Amino acid sequence: MANRLFQRFTFVERIVHWVVGVTFVLLLATGLAFAYPALFWLTALLGGGPSARALHPWVGVVFEVGMLFMIAIWIRDMFLSGTDWRWLAAVRAYATRDSANVPPAGKYNAGQKMFFWVQGALAIVFLVSGVLLWFPASFSAGLLQWMRLAHYAATLGGGLFLIIHVYLGTIAYPGTARAMIDGTVTERWARHHHPGWHEEETRP
Repeated sequence: MANRLFQRFTFVERIVHWVVGVTFVLLLATGLAFAYPALFWLTALLGGGPSARALHPWVGVVFEVGMLFMIAIWIRDMFLSGTDWRWLAAVRAYATRDSANVPPAGKYNAGQKMFFWVQGALAIVFLVSGVLLWFPASFSAGLLQWMRLAHYAATLGGGLFLIIHVYLGTIAYPGTARAMIDGTVTERWARHHHPGWHEEETRP
C-alpha cells in the first residue's frame, strides 16, 4: 500500500514549527523594510511604520520562545550519526535522486539536522543582538554598531536558509510540506526519502 499514510509530526510539533516560521517571516520582512526604504511598504504586515517598529522586538520574543520549544522537542534527534556523515558525503547523489548511492536516512537526514543547528545558532545571534539593540541606552555606540552588523548578517543568512527550506519542502521534493500541514506523509515518500525511518515504522 504505497499510499498508506504515516504520522510524521504531532499537532504540537506543527504548531511550534508554524509559530517559528510565521514570526520569522514577519521579522525578516519588517527588518528588511527598516533597512531598505524601497521595501518600507512591508511594514504594513504589522500595521505600518510606527506600529511595526514597536512590534518588531515583541514578535522577536515570540520567535525566540518558539525556538526554545523547537529545540526542546527536536534536539535529541538532531545529533549526527555515522550514517549522517556518510549521507553528507553522498549529498550530490541525493540531490540528483540517485537513491541507490545514498545511505538510508532515519527520521531526519543530515541536511535537516544541519539546518536545525544553523537555525539555532542564528536564533542566538538574533537574541543577543536584538536585546542590545532594543535597549541601546545601556550599551556603547561601538558595541551597538557590531550588533547591528551581526543582526543584519543573521537576517540575510536566515532569509537565504528560509528560501532553501521552502524550496526543498515544496518544489524540489513534493509531498514534504504535507508533513507540516496535516502531519502525515505517504509510504512512498517515507520509503524514498527516509528509508531508515520507514523501516522502523513498518517493523513488526
